[in-house]
Amino acid sequence: MKKILLAVLCAFIACGCVSKGARTVKKYDNDLTAVLIHNNDSLAASVTVFVRAGAVDEKPSQAGLSHFLEHLMFKGSENYPGDELSRRVENMGGYINAATSKEYTVYYINIQKDGVEETIKMLADVMQNPLLPKDDIDRERKVVIEEIQRHSDNPHAVLYENFFQSIYEESALKNSIIGTADVIANVSRDEIYEYYSAHYVPEKMVVVVSGNFDKKKTQKLIDKTFGKFQKRTPPADPVTVEKVHTGKDWLKHDKVEVGYLVSGFLGPDITSDDIFIADLAMSVLGGGKTSRLYRVLKDEKRLVYSIGSAFMTVKGTGVAYISAVFAPENLDAIKAEIKRQVENIIENGIEEEELNRSKLAFKTSWNFSHETPFDIAHNVGYWTLMGRPDAIDGYMPRIEALTAEDVRNFFVKYFSADRMTTAALLPNAKAGK
Repeated sequence: MKKILLAVLCAFIACGCVSKGARTVKKYDNDLTAVLIHNNDSLAASVTVFVRAGAVDEKPSQAGLSHFLEHLMFKGSENYPGDELSRRVENMGGYINAATSKEYTVYYINIQKDGVEETIKMLADVMQNPLLPKDDIDRERKVVIEEIQRHSDNPHAVLYENFFQSIYEESALKNSIIGTADVIANVSRDEIYEYYSAHYVPEKMVVVVSGNFDKKKTQKLIDKTFGKFQKRTPPADPVTVEKVHTGKDWLKHDKVEVGYLVSGFLGPDITSDDIFIADLAMSVLGGGKTSRLYRVLKDEKRLVYSIGSAFMTVKGTGVAYISAVFAPENLDAIKAEIKRQVENIIENGIEEEELNRSKLAFKTSWNFSHETPFDIAHNVGYWTLMGRPDAIDGYMPRIEALTAEDVRNFFVKYFSADRMTTAALLPNAKAGK
């Protein structure tokens, strides 16, 4: 899952209500989905548009195009040319931004409640009528290429890129979000527009309005704008399911001062309810300072400077992974101890106290992740876009129902030492040289 990760709050979770306010969902004839989450107690609102277009949708000749397009969409539209969109948002006291992931791109404007209607008009026009001016494209090329260069100098970024390219052999989830400088430097406006036209279609969009707004006016306005977008058939979905295979080791020596590691194994697809068990199981394993990996590798054996684990939920095959920072001479010992700790859970199970502590941590994180209209919109929009709207209200009840044996069975089902993929970045013989 997107890591959305006290007694009064527990009562709130137990009822299964993920968001503050009434939620209504409407599916339009053009296949666009709109979700309204109204909360009279809020003084603000968030209008968010999810587009199911990300790195997984790109061919090699399009590497980084989803991210590049995200940079360009706010550079003017038919009714809001130039920087008029940004100026209007700022004049209304709002905040505008966007982000790209492997599976989607999200655009959002956080605004005071009286600005919601204008915000919907602006985002609808951007999604339907972007100008993609050539001058802006050429300027943004330099910006994005700089980002790519900084990305290649970031140890964590290099590590995760190579980890995903190793653990995924067939799945498009191996694709890089940031892309390549060569593609960004040479892609034409026509190619960018062709990619936009193919993927920015109603069937691949979810519009979420969260917070305080006039429900009737907002619904009518979405009907008149997003609801009128022309229905178009999107390209076939990319392959995001990965077959189980033998793990790989990727190792590089570079200009770093310490060792960096990511190690993991393939897990469940988002269509499986095992994704909930995966989240809790990886929290028990390495989710905090009281977790098994932290206590043994950090506190007891002093093998790492830091360590943690989590599960990455995606529309295709997810990944259970452990990350660590350490002294380079400890690499082999760390890999062996991670294997030992997982096998110990498989052989002996976990204690109820471990289980309950992890559940409580999830409760707290879940509630904190639903404090603002944008937080709520992002969580609701993500699960809706990924085809698991049942998880919006059902996530915490499912976590609550899990047992210690469920956690053990997760590792029995998915873990195998020969399927572990590890990426490690170590210092050169002379660090920093």
